[in-house]
Amino acid sequence: MTGTITLIAHTTENTRTPAVSLRPATPEDAESLAQLYYSSYEQGGVSSLEEARTVIRGVFDGEYGPFLPEASPVVVDDDGTIVAAALVLARRVGEDLPDAPYIFELFTAASRRRQGLAEQLVRCAMSTLYDHGYDQVSLRIAEDNAAALALYLTLDFNRWVPETDYETDYV
Repeated sequence: MTGTITLIAHTTENTRTPAVSLRPATPEDAESLAQLYYSSYEQGGVSSLEEARTVIRGVFDGEYGPFLPEASPVVVDDDGTIVAAALVLARRVGEDLPDAPYIFELFTAASRRRQGLAEQLVRCAMSTLYDHGYDQVSLRIAEDNAAALALYLTLDFNRWVPETDYETDYV
């Protein structure tokens, strides 16, 4: 099992026009998102569609932290099918993470990978967060996920290390 790393970036205005149709995620998207979430991970992620449904419902219900629908874009194709999504929380609860919005999940249909959708989703989320007064955004990835790391480094994410209080006893 590989470890995870936490990344953080400053939010910024998106000066690029998205090349795809984006809209905010809604609770009505939960089933489509669960199916996409489950099918997007060949290994890892979730082990069943029911587990994916539980996770996605938990996101919308605030189980992992307050959901930010306006900063959670989805990409829809011409027939209205969701093919990629970024789900963003105001802050991830229960974790040793920065006090900043958190990209909880970013996933793309296998048939639509390598088309720049993930980058467009993250840029859109960062811009929306910027517009709503948030200075930073954070996330966690598997440390061996080279593709994700390359994407986030391109978007000026940096490794985040929690501050540690050092107490020094002087004699």
